[in-house]
Amino acid sequence: MNPYRRLAVTAAVAFASVGAAVALVATAPQDAEPLAAQTPTSPGAAWTLDATDVLGNPFATFDDPVGGRFGEVEGGVIDADDILVARAGLINQETDEFEQSQLIGFDAATGQVRWKTPSDGIESCSSHVLDTLLLCRSTDQIVTIDSATGTATRYDTDWNIFSVGTDGEDLYVVEGEKDGYTVRIHRGTIDDPDASWSLTLDDTWVDPYNSREILAFAGNAGVARFSSGTALFDARSGDITDNISSPDCARDQFDRGDQIYVLAGRRCSDLFEFRTDLVDSTGRVVATTDEEIYQRTTVDAANDPDDPVVLGSSAFDPTMGQKLWTSDDASTGGDIAIVGDVVLGVGPLTRNLFTGEPTWGPDVESLPFMPTAVREGLAYVADSREILVIEPETGARRETIAIEDLLGNTGGRSERVALLATGGGVVAVNEKRLNLLR
Repeated sequence: MNPYRRLAVTAAVAFASVGAAVALVATAPQDAEPLAAQTPTSPGAAWTLDATDVLGNPFATFDDPVGGRFGEVEGGVIDADDILVARAGLINQETDEFEQSQLIGFDAATGQVRWKTPSDGIESCSSHVLDTLLLCRSTDQIVTIDSATGTATRYDTDWNIFSVGTDGEDLYVVEGEKDGYTVRIHRGTIDDPDASWSLTLDDTWVDPYNSREILAFAGNAGVARFSSGTALFDARSGDITDNISSPDCARDQFDRGDQIYVLAGRRCSDLFEFRTDLVDSTGRVVATTDEEIYQRTTVDAANDPDDPVVLGSSAFDPTMGQKLWTSDDASTGGDIAIVGDVVLGVGPLTRNLFTGEPTWGPDVESLPFMPTAVREGLAYVADSREILVIEPETGARRETIAIEDLLGNTGGRSERVALLATGGGVVAVNEKRLNLLR
């Protein structure tokens, strides 16, 4: 049977005992008519998917299945290779609850909907898949969704689950008591989620209204971002390598190669003494400055993991910690982006990452915002009116796409667009429409 045929949401419910958990298989594929009306393709897009067409309801909206990520993406998607997954539903105007929601699997190349799976009760999903499985969670369940068919399987646990994630090999679960001050991280399999190790962190808590993804991985490094602080750990052993918590604070994180870098403020409540460190996955301080820096790296697409990193107005060798250059006319805060050999956002000019020399001519128009996606060496920038495709070395604008053309009549909904780089291209996400940019 073709695995991309429609799922019957009224399929018989099957129960199976798996390890210590009970798996509830809620859906199964079967032949059916197309799942959604095809949305006419917007100008500047390869395909367009409208929430109204997906659910057949004019009030339908998309919602990020991962929850609040950096940039507060709304209507985001999960990249599962040939399939992208979004969430669509209706917002209850009285309770503000997201109701009648479904996870939507659609073809990354064509935008055609392949399956739908009811997702009421699912609170969040991981942004990464384990083999072909999406990893999601409800309050006390681990929920897997087969990205090829949409088949959902629920695994009961005795935990209050805050988050699930994967490094591409195993399952990780973050759990703890509601309103408690102890959090545990487990590594294992879906059938035995604490089979490899368990890590207990005291004096640690997760805000009950937290919606962002807690776990991130790069190589053998793991980072868990809690409401109380940020823990760095070895994903193989479960050993803590650093814990950035009060009086210190983690202000940003980005990954490059097998490393995750955390921007750590020291003595964050001190009004007189300032220090900011850039810390790698092992807890090693790569760069430091006696300044209070609020810097967000919107994109790190350096050519090599050993290329310089940027802290405030200076660039550093991440291996040796040597300062390579400093920009005298740069501010010590704000967003930056690294694309190839170019760093954007340090001072009024774009600079060479290795030398600090300006790379754009004086007549090149500056960017309204930092890029948030990169594809084939080009940087994608979204503001309130248009999406710009920029050549980072020169500032040349390869393409300008009007957001109004992409979204059409939003009917009073938000016209804010965020950009997500996927394996198939850059997707412009909005609560009403998803567009794959040409």
